[in-house]
Amino acid sequence: MKRVSLFLLLALLLTTNGLLAQSKVVITGKVTKPLSEYVTVVTYPSPFVPEEVENEVELQGEQFRLEIPVSKAMVAELVHGDEVVPVYLEPGFELNLSFNGGKFLKTIKYEGKGANENNYLAQSVRRFSEIEEYQVLPDNVKLREGEFIEFLDYRKNDQENFLEKFTAKAPVSATFKSFAQAEIDFAYADDRITYFDIREQVIRTEGRLTPSPSYFKYLETLDMQRQTNLLSPAFTSFLRNYTTYYTKAAGIQETNKEYYITGYNQAKKKLTAEVQALALAQVLRQSLQKGHLKYSEEMLRDFLAINKHPEAADYLQKLYDKNKDFAIGSPAPNFKLTNANGDTVALSDFKGKVIYLSFWRSDCGLCLIDLPHLQDLTSRLENESLVFLNVSMDEDAAAWRNAVAKKRLQGVQLHMKEMDADLVKRYELKNVPAYFLIDEEGNLITAKPRRPNDREVEKDLQRLTENIQASAR
Repeated sequence: MKRVSLFLLLALLLTTNGLLAQSKVVITGKVTKPLSEYVTVVTYPSPFVPEEVENEVELQGEQFRLEIPVSKAMVAELVHGDEVVPVYLEPGFELNLSFNGGKFLKTIKYEGKGANENNYLAQSVRRFSEIEEYQVLPDNVKLREGEFIEFLDYRKNDQENFLEKFTAKAPVSATFKSFAQAEIDFAYADDRITYFDIREQVIRTEGRLTPSPSYFKYLETLDMQRQTNLLSPAFTSFLRNYTTYYTKAAGIQETNKEYYITGYNQAKKKLTAEVQALALAQVLRQSLQKGHLKYSEEMLRDFLAINKHPEAADYLQKLYDKNKDFAIGSPAPNFKLTNANGDTVALSDFKGKVIYLSFWRSDCGLCLIDLPHLQDLTSRLENESLVFLNVSMDEDAAAWRNAVAKKRLQGVQLHMKEMDADLVKRYELKNVPAYFLIDEEGNLITAKPRRPNDREVEKDLQRLTENIQASAR
């Protein structure tokens, strides 16, 4: 009985050691003409959490050796000095590489287990990312729709031919080949889905083109649920634009309070499994940073109930806890300050009105540039539904009072008697001028409204006050 137990124990130890050996990647190499004393491999352990892990080693002369924990296939970044190239890792890879620091991408070459995969990746980047004829910017995006599609088709065909010819001579793992195909498919899809927006930004004088009826039909042909898509940076980028496209196709623009929850629901409707989880996490992250608190809370509850990725749940919960007190839809921090007459005025005194809140100083150059535009807006727009509330952060109260009197400043003018550290913290005031829009209930509309010199700010304010007036009827 003891002999059997000992045999089983030895077998278990051998199996465990084998698994541990396979749960890492070893990278050794030589750097001629190094750019720095270090080589770093940056990994991204979870596609759901935008956090990186740096694995750094100091060169010993021109040599280095790195051991990196890797439990599944992933795409990482090899960094030396200011140079960065992608590197593909699978558990058990033993890569030996060499490169010239001054000609990093052009000279990098791999040997050992995983060499074929990474030599393909390096050659593909050199060919398709460095040669201008394959790039959307600066010139190809200026093409009209039909010509632009021809360009994308031509590039995709070249990429697929290159993949097939390379792997016919240098076999790669099935996982890598599927990943490489995803990179090709979704680089194409991403450039196509963003074409009209980018073109409009580049050629402002021409205006926006109208897509042909069949332009977006290609979205229905994409293999969105392929597991190896999750390895592909091109897919991750495309997925954000994919949910954005269907959100706007539903008639919801980014200024709408329901923008992010619409994208969230579109992702739930159109996607499944891991890809759906990634899309939901992407939308939720954006909402927690820029969206409306009410809908962010609703999405977070739903995500925590259906999600099977504890690292994503933990990250998003922490992001919510960090942002909830200053999110759109959360109560604007109240304060009580004095006006030029010494009277106390509170933010809450203006409940029922939209508040355009500004923080400024009389010795701030940018503040003084904005000031005439702000005064013009105040004289034309301030009414029973809208107030311009201005808080001076001048250390010298006399200088502030002098500026108010000399410039005949309109709106409500308040002053911090001394630097209010708590108020600065609650409004996250890092620089002035700083502007905030607050709704009639005292909740934040945005912490970054258009500035007074923006021609569109008047339309924004008129729309908000018209909504109040319509509700009052």
